[in-house]
Amino acid sequence: MIARGVRNVIYNYTDAQRKVRSATSNDAWGPSPALMHEIADLTDNVVAFSEIMPIISNNRVHVEFFVMSKCPDAMKCETSMLPSLLKLSSIINFTLSFIATEAKLNDFNCMHGIEECIGNKQQLCIQDMYSQTVFIKYLQCQSKRIDMIPYNGERCASETSGNIIKWHDVQSCVQSNKANELFHKSLQRTYLMAARKSCTIYINGRLWCMHDRFWSNCAEGHDEMSFIRAICSRYNGRNKPKECTIFV
Repeated sequence: MIARGVRNVIYNYTDAQRKVRSATSNDAWGPSPALMHEIADLTDNVVAFSEIMPIISNNRVHVEFFVMSKCPDAMKCETSMLPSLLKLSSIINFTLSFIATEAKLNDFNCMHGIEECIGNKQQLCIQDMYSQTVFIKYLQCQSKRIDMIPYNGERCASETSGNIIKWHDVQSCVQSNKANELFHKSLQRTYLMAARKSCTIYINGRLWCMHDRFWSNCAEGHDEMSFIRAICSRYNGRNKPKECTIFV
């Protein structure tokens, strides 16, 4: 209980997150009915809901990247951090959202042009259609050559997934209203989290680090080991991956 209180302070958990951490702890006496009612009421609040769901959801750590697919800063974040996400895939929920504008419904404007909008849709469709691990591997490949997005999509799908990703299905998604819906929801998430710079990284609903020409707002560091430590320290479940054991 003391250790949990210390972590609450160190990692600046919100009041909502602290309540959920208390309710889902292994304390012998269990959560009180009053606490459970408080948490239920919090789920009606959009911000509180986004904060507490990663903790409720099997104690997995929720990692979010907010990017532009053809942005050099996105490439820096993804090439630096995606290998860590693969290593820790069993304890995370990873979500990619995009920074763009929507003048009117389904009328998207991307800073790096129409090719970026298509690349965004490719990534959103694969994120929606396939497993987290398949998506991260695909993203790793595509982000190595952002100048080739979206034209490297099919090659990356083949190289990183074998026959798992069906490119015809991805293209059908990209050209359908489904991709527009995914893009719209992605922009809503970006707006809700006030992410304006590509690349912005959130962990469990809290800003962790940004890269906009240089790293900033990175209180816990910005290298791969810092990223792994940040995720491992927030994971309260069992069966931690071996990468987490060095911090015990």
